[in-house]
Amino acid sequence: MDSLLPTRAAAPVPARHVDKLDVLPDELLKKQDEAYLAKHQLDKLFGEILQGLAQEMPRDPVQFIIDSVQYGVEMAKQDPQSGLPEHRKAKLLDLFRVIDKQGTGRISYRSMQLYVNRYGGQTLGADELSSIFSDFRPGSDNLISQEEFLVFFSRVSKTITNAQFEAMVEEMIN
Repeated sequence: MDSLLPTRAAAPVPARHVDKLDVLPDELLKKQDEAYLAKHQLDKLFGEILQGLAQEMPRDPVQFIIDSVQYGVEMAKQDPQSGLPEHRKAKLLDLFRVIDKQGTGRISYRSMQLYVNRYGGQTLGADELSSIFSDFRPGSDNLISQEEFLVFFSRVSKTITNAQFEAMVEEMIN
């Protein structure tokens, strides 16, 4: 018969709610926040990043923020032509100089062929090399300029992390 009687629900267990925690005056909260930011120098970092974003207006603001934290705002600045951050651009220019042994500022098909034979000749045939060379979109002189080289790699490297990018360039140089 007890089962036919309405049962009384147990009193709900009170949950913790942020608004019901010990109240701190706004000034004390503000001081705690400021102390935390200052202790970890986050106030300076965020200030530099925001200033960099406002001044540079980078093509990829999220990548700019990531690069600013990893490398600093100066190395996070993005090249207006290629969109590459300075830290990536510097590494790619090092690679360009490895391929451009004569220091002409342009890469010929022959220079690319010599580079590939030394660093990856076992896996790349003549047709594949020719295809890759044309992917760089060499100018009418059939030479790849630094700018064309950077633009090509800006397209290639958009989807990879900084660690993956650095590993790729390291593998291509050594």
